[in-house]
Amino acid sequence: MDGIRDKIRHRAENKADSICYTYKQHFAAANFYRALSRVLDVVMFAAASLILATNFWGVMPNRYIAIPALLIAGITGYRRGTNLEDRAEEFRRSARRYHALFDEYRDFLAITVVSEDLNDEEVMAKFDRLSEDRRQLNRTTPDANGVWYRYIKWKGEDKIREEITTTTETREALSGGKG
Repeated sequence: MDGIRDKIRHRAENKADSICYTYKQHFAAANFYRALSRVLDVVMFAAASLILATNFWGVMPNRYIAIPALLIAGITGYRRGTNLEDRAEEFRRSARRYHALFDEYRDFLAITVVSEDLNDEEVMAKFDRLSEDRRQLNRTTPDANGVWYRYIKWKGEDKIREEITTTTETREALSGGKG
């Protein structure tokens, strides 16, 4: 492979790696929002059950009945303000779009860059189109940074990085190399 194609391949591998990292990050953020929503559902169910049990069977003194009601009100207000289900779906859609673009980069690396039927200008044009698609996608997708960094601190940075980082073998496999 000549010099220009090697440079294009290297740049495409870097962009594909970045896209892979981002789609894994967005899937993790979507899963985080979904899990948080489910936990809040369970807490609300438990609080509502406690209110009912107190009304029918007197499981706690009536003077404390406001506590589960306030808990339900607080969770409801938080969920309305944050739209957890919408955020989870927004990140999931974004992750799917990044994954589709990642597949395009993988095909580009495995087929287009090594194709002898295409000249360098055609390969460069395809690379430029993929790069523009990536820029456009970056402009239109949700920002995971705020929730992501809180999640990293909670779960542990090393564990998260291990889950979403692309290995050397994966990078080599992107371009059909050894691995």
